[in-house]
Amino acid sequence: MKRRLIAALAAGALAALALTGISQPVWAANTTFYVNNQAGSNCSDGGPASLAQPWCTFTPINSHGAFGPGDTILLAKGGTWNQQMNLSGSGTSTNAISVSAYGTGNNPKISRNGSVDDRGIKLVDGDYWSFSHLEVANAASGILAYYDTTGHNGLNFTDIYVHNINGLIYYTNGSTSTQVPSAIADNVRNSSGIQITGKYTTFSSTDYFLSGVRMDQISGDHNLNTIGIDMLAPNDQVQSNVGNSGGAGANMVQNVVIDHLASHDDNWECDEALRLFTVKHAVIMNSALNNEAPCWNVGGTTAVILGHLEDVSIVNSIFSNVTNTGSNDEDALDFEIFNNNVRARNSLFENTPGSALSFLRLGGRTGDYSTNNESSSNVMINNGVQKGYGPVLVLNQVSAASPITGTIQDNINVNANFLYDQGNGFAGFSTTNNQTLSNGSGNVYFSAADFSGTQGLNGWSYQSFNGSSYSNLVYDSVARKWTPSGQSVPEITQFDQHPDTSTADWVARAWTAPSTGSVSLRGRILKSDNAAGGNGILARITKNGVQIWPASGTQTIAAGDEYTGVPYVLDNVAVTAGDVIRFETNENGESSYDKASWTPSVAYTSISSQAYNWGFNGGQEQGWTINGATATTATGSDFNALNLTSTGIDPQIVSPDQVHLNAAAATTVTVRMSNATSNTVGKIYFTTPASPTASESMSVSFAVAPNSGYTTYTVNMASNGLWTGEIKQLRVDPIETTGAIDIDSIVVSGSGALYVNRLLDGSFEDPSANFYTYNPTSVWQFLGSTGVQRNSSSFSGTQAAADGQQTAFIQGTDSAKQTLNLSAGSHTVKFSAAQRTNNGGAQALDFYVDGTRINVSAFAPPAGGAFQSFISPSFTTTNGSHTIEFKGTNAGDTTAFLDKVTIQ
Repeated sequence: MKRRLIAALAAGALAALALTGISQPVWAANTTFYVNNQAGSNCSDGGPASLAQPWCTFTPINSHGAFGPGDTILLAKGGTWNQQMNLSGSGTSTNAISVSAYGTGNNPKISRNGSVDDRGIKLVDGDYWSFSHLEVANAASGILAYYDTTGHNGLNFTDIYVHNINGLIYYTNGSTSTQVPSAIADNVRNSSGIQITGKYTTFSSTDYFLSGVRMDQISGDHNLNTIGIDMLAPNDQVQSNVGNSGGAGANMVQNVVIDHLASHDDNWECDEALRLFTVKHAVIMNSALNNEAPCWNVGGTTAVILGHLEDVSIVNSIFSNVTNTGSNDEDALDFEIFNNNVRARNSLFENTPGSALSFLRLGGRTGDYSTNNESSSNVMINNGVQKGYGPVLVLNQVSAASPITGTIQDNINVNANFLYDQGNGFAGFSTTNNQTLSNGSGNVYFSAADFSGTQGLNGWSYQSFNGSSYSNLVYDSVARKWTPSGQSVPEITQFDQHPDTSTADWVARAWTAPSTGSVSLRGRILKSDNAAGGNGILARITKNGVQIWPASGTQTIAAGDEYTGVPYVLDNVAVTAGDVIRFETNENGESSYDKASWTPSVAYTSISSQAYNWGFNGGQEQGWTINGATATTATGSDFNALNLTSTGIDPQIVSPDQVHLNAAAATTVTVRMSNATSNTVGKIYFTTPASPTASESMSVSFAVAPNSGYTTYTVNMASNGLWTGEIKQLRVDPIETTGAIDIDSIVVSGSGALYVNRLLDGSFEDPSANFYTYNPTSVWQFLGSTGVQRNSSSFSGTQAAADGQQTAFIQGTDSAKQTLNLSAGSHTVKFSAAQRTNNGGAQALDFYVDGTRINVSAFAPPAGGAFQSFISPSFTTTNGSHTIEFKGTNAGDTTAFLDKVTIQ
C-alpha cells in the first residue's frame, strides 16, 4: 500500500518570472507559424515565421501572447530545441490551435537540461489545443497543461514521445525534503511526460477545470511518470472536501481518453509510471505498460496509481513485469484513495511481485472510500508470488463495518492464490465465476500480448472474409499491422481491428486450437476511432465458420462507444485440435469510423492430453527457478518467452516441486525454444520421491539445432527406464555453453491418468466465495450442508484460514470428497481443522478412503477455534483411482472448518 509522503506547503510561492520578448506584428487568425533552427533554414526570430523564413527559437512564440482559433505552430522535423515553449489562448471546438511538425525525418525534439525548473512546453488555461508528432526530453515536466480557472475544454495529444522526464517527486528533488519553488508554483507534485495540473481555491461540485482530453499514441520511458493528471494542491491528497466542493475533486478533469499508451522502464524514483487523480468519466484502453517502477522507493512502487476518481475504466490493456525491489506494493494498479466506480476490465496482468490490483482504504484518511470498483474478465498470471499474495488484494485499515465494495467476476487466474485479504476483507465484494487454472500459463492466450508479424504464431492468425471464404492478410512491418497487400483496410493491429468497406466482408482475428479440450472466452468490444461518426459496427464470434456469439443475429457496437463497449463471457466451449475460433467485425452497411478495440482471450480449462503447459508468458513462469543464466523482460525481448543468457556451461531451469506426474501416462516433454549458440545438446533431468536429487542417470538428452530460430523438440522421457512411478520435479538444461536461448514453452503430455498422488485445491481457494457457498462446483464434491467460506464471513467471524483466504466447512454428518489417482502403496493425509466458534455446537471429523473409515477416533479440533494439524493413519491403496472423504461426526447444528489438505 502506498504510504505517501504528504509534503507541507512552502511559506510562499515563487512569483512567475516575466518573459522578455521581441516586438511582434499583429497576427491574423488561422496563422501558421513555422519554426526551424537547422542549418540552411534561413530562420530569423524577427521574420514572418513562414516556410521560407521560419523562426529559429521559441522566443517569438513566448512573446506572442494568446494564440487564436486555427493558429498552428509547426516545428521542423529533425530539429532540436533547448528552450521552454510558453503558450496561452483558446481555439474553438471546430477550429483548434495546434502544435505539430512539418517536413521529413525524426519528430522535432525539445530537450532541456535536466533541471528541476525545466519544462518542455507550458500551456496556461488553454481551450481546444492539439499537440502532435513531438519528442520531449530531459525536463522536470514535459508538456505541462496548467489550469487555474474553471470551464476549459478540449486538449489532444497524438504521437508524443516523452523520455527522461524526472527530477521532482513530492515537490522535492528526491534527495532532500526541501520543496522546489517552481514545483509549487506549477503544482508539479511528480515529474510527468504529459502533465495536467493547476491551482484552485474554491470550486463547486458541478465545476470542472478541463473537459475533453484525449491522448493517443503516447510513448514514454525513463521518466517518473509518462502521464500524470493530478490537480490536487500539495496538502489535499488525503482531503475529502477538496476546494470546499463537498467532494474529493473527481470532477476537476472530465471526459478523458488515454488510448495506445506504450510506456516502459520508467525508472526515476519509481513511485509510479502513470498517475491518474482528480478525474471523472475516463478510459485507459489499448495500452501496454512494461517493466515499470524498476527501483526501490520508500513509499512503495506501482505501475499505475489511482485516486480521487469517479467512473473510470481500464480496459483491453497489458500490465507486465513490475520489478521485485523489496518495496511496498509492487502492483500493477493501486486503487489508492477516494475511488468510486473504477473498473479494470479485459486486461492482462502478469508478473507482479505484489498483487495485480490492490484495493486500499488506509488509516488516517478521514472520509476515504473505495466503492463500487471492479475487476472483471481479466487474465492474471504470476501475481503476488514473491510477496505471497494473490492477484487481487484488499486492505481496509478503517473498519470491517465500513467495507471496501465492488465486483470481482469472470477473471481467469493462473496463480496458486486468487483473493488476498490483508485486512477486513472482501465482505463488500461480489465474487462470481472466477476461474483458477493450475496447469501453467501456456494454455492461456491473450491476443494483444500474443500479437506478431507471423501467421499462426502464438496460436493467432489474421484474416478477412469476402462472403464466401477466409484469406490471410499480409503483415506491414513498418506500420505493424495486417492488411491486404496494397490496401489500407481491412486492418488488424495489436489492439484494434477495422473491417473492409463491403457489407459482405468481415475482418477476423483467428485462434486455432492446438489441443482438444474446453476453453473459456473473454472479451469486450469498444469503438476506438476518436469520433462518434458512422453508424457503429457489427461483431460476432464463429467456430469453424458457425456463429457461437451472439446466440442469434449480430452484435452492434454503437458509434462512439469508447467508454463501455459490449462484453461477452463464454465458458465450456468445446474445441477439437485444429478448430478455428474467429473474432470478427463488419462495417454495418456504412464504412466510416469503424475501428474497434478488441483483445479477446482464450483459456483452456481442461485438456485431457496435457498435464502441464508452462508458457513463460511475460518472460516468467510461477514456480520455476533459473540457475546459471540471467533472464530479461526488457522491451524488445520476446514477450511470450523466457529470455535467457547463459553465464556458464550449465544453464538450467527447474520446475516447481511436487509436479506429481504419473510416469506411466505422462511420457512426453515438449520444449519449444530458440538457440543463438553453436551448441547441439539439451537435456531433461527428473527426480522421484525415492531419488529427489538430479543425476545423469535420471536424464534424457535431445539434439538441439545450432543457431536456430524457434524449434520444437519432442522428448520421449520413457526412453529412460528410471522414468517410472511418480515424477517429483523436472529440470531442463537447454544448452551446455554460454549464449542466448529463448524458451517459449515446456509441455508435459501423454494419455490416461497423467497425475499420481496429486490432490487439487487443498486450501479450498477455488471457486472464490463472496462470504460462503454451499455445494459449489469444484474439484471437491461437496455433499449436503458443506461448502467453502471466506475469512471474515458470517461463518468464520474473526477466524482466519490456516492457509490462504478460504476453508471448507462441514456441517452435521455431511461430507466433502475428492477422487484422485494414487500410486500403489502406503499413504497418509495431512490436514488442518478448526471448530466454528460463532455459532452452533462442537464438530469432529472422520476420514474415509473409498468409503472405508481410516481413523479409529474422530479428529476433534480444539474448542478455542484455532486450527490444529492432523495426520491420518496410514492406508494402503492399489495403483489407480481412489476417493478420499472428510465427514462430520456430530449431527445437528455443528460445523468444522477444513483446510490445508495434502497427501503423502
